[in-house]
Amino acid sequence: MARLLLVLALALPLHAGRYVTERTDAPVRWQEWGSAAVERAVREKRPIFLSAGLVADNAVERMHREAFINGENAEALNAYFVPVLLDAVAHPELADAVELIARSMGATTASVHLVLTPALEPFAAAGFLSTAELNRLLVINANRWAEERGVLAAEGRANLQKAQERVGRRIAGDVDVEAVVDAVAARYEKEKTLEPADALFLFRYAARTKHETIRDLAVTTLRQRAASRRYDGLGGGFHRCDGCFEKILPDQAENALAYLEAWRITKDPNDARVVRSTLDYLLRDLRPPDTSTFHASQDAHSYVPAQGPELMNGAFYAWTREEVVRLLGDEGAGKVWPALEDPRLLHETHGELAPLLARLREVRQKRPAPFRDPTVVAGWSGLAISALALTASAMNVPEYLEAASRGANAVTAKLWKKTLTRTDGGAEAIAEDYALLVQGLLDLYDAGGDVKWLELAATLQQRQDALFWDASAGRYIAGKSLPNAWRGLVIENGANAVSAMNLLRIAALTGNETLRARTPMIFQSSGRTLTPALAGAYELSQVAPRTTVVTGDPRKLETHELLRSWRERLDPMRAVVFVPNKGPARDRVTKVLPFTRALAPDEKLPVAYECAGGECKRQ
Repeated sequence: MARLLLVLALALPLHAGRYVTERTDAPVRWQEWGSAAVERAVREKRPIFLSAGLVADNAVERMHREAFINGENAEALNAYFVPVLLDAVAHPELADAVELIARSMGATTASVHLVLTPALEPFAAAGFLSTAELNRLLVINANRWAEERGVLAAEGRANLQKAQERVGRRIAGDVDVEAVVDAVAARYEKEKTLEPADALFLFRYAARTKHETIRDLAVTTLRQRAASRRYDGLGGGFHRCDGCFEKILPDQAENALAYLEAWRITKDPNDARVVRSTLDYLLRDLRPPDTSTFHASQDAHSYVPAQGPELMNGAFYAWTREEVVRLLGDEGAGKVWPALEDPRLLHETHGELAPLLARLREVRQKRPAPFRDPTVVAGWSGLAISALALTASAMNVPEYLEAASRGANAVTAKLWKKTLTRTDGGAEAIAEDYALLVQGLLDLYDAGGDVKWLELAATLQQRQDALFWDASAGRYIAGKSLPNAWRGLVIENGANAVSAMNLLRIAALTGNETLRARTPMIFQSSGRTLTPALAGAYELSQVAPRTTVVTGDPRKLETHELLRSWRERLDPMRAVVFVPNKGPARDRVTKVLPFTRALAPDEKLPVAYECAGGECKRQ
């Protein structure tokens, strides 16, 4: 019975992405993560060697090009283990659990590998390994499996317990935002950097408390980020981490949203430049020319000529002084080279260097480009739609709104069929995918006014509620995709923070009080242990939602100018609704939002109504 339950818990379909398909002809006979691999381990009484990773990650790819291709290592893996690949894009919750287990066992996470019993008890873990180090790991653990299986199973159970303790316990109760501020500040003191979610939380906290020092800290850390090698000042966009070159779709969207908020506060053109260059990169290099969907990532490595083509980390982005002199001459190189060496100078002098940088960028785009992972991911696409739509409104960039609309059409056509799939390979959507896509559609509705996006957002929210809402816990469930042995190793996957705002926004427009009542439950369920993302959502929840309704003739310039004036305010708790003055288009909006029927248009000029608390007043 125990074996049957284990297999049922792991009855996952195959959704092979590049991480798996590129190993098809490898010396190691890899299997994709799923029930077939676990059944084989049980049947053959072999341990599982699990390699989890992201195809764009150079450390992961380097191991597969060097350590795994080694004949002795491949032979050992095939003979004594069940070699299994776990694509972190298709299975994010599983990948997070694997990383947590590996960390608790003392492994680095530049590349994550676990050795597991057939019951998924981990007894060895490692990060990046050289060929010799991998050989040593395989020999030791193959011998241990042959001689002391009972001891390894006990070790595995103890390791899972350590991982569970590392997760900690969610503590329900009244919200303690000050504790989150202290934790973020302490992390900044230690690491001298903050993530976009941290900065957004600090912006929202500072807005409520009028705390200028906190606001300035958030602005400062973002500017430090833009002046680091994490930001690609030449071509736009953000690398995933310091010292690595891969670019991931959600990183671009999250950074763009953080810098957009900074620009809204400071109106500094440098902040605006980071937003625009990041989104321009996204549209140029993470969107294929023949479709409107967004690709998941761009690799860290690309081909360079050597003794035949060789993959090199960061080759697409690197310059030698000789190359720069050849392209720009001694004088131009004298201006640009210091900025390429020190990103702070690039950030500060971009205006003066713009023509020279444009020449370098033009040449760089003609180099062999890093491969892209063409996987379409529902939640990541939702983030990209949000960033494009909000920037289109705030900065009046129509082409971003068009890209967001086309992207929404493409991703929903591909992934939404009564139930959402996470990827176009068929991976099952998690709660975070629903939440981020709903958020993107709501932002697109606010920016463009097409009521079909509001209708679809409400439908997706209903499906998310049916699949993931846990009334007894007062939150959306994370970790449903985990096997029984690993349950509880993923608690906060971001879905609750995003969903809390989605619920308030939909409730404000539709009057759905059931949705509105869920938001305080979400905060209460983690009140003493909020993440920065949840704390940021809590800060916004303290602002009463408002709706501005503009009604008028869509053919008139005055109508569009009035709409733009409201949309440019970038108020996250204000919805902007456009109701045409007459015709079928008006009827469709008033059918979805009945409260707008009573808001009479003016015969000559567009009219704005401010709506809050069930009342609307003409402005």
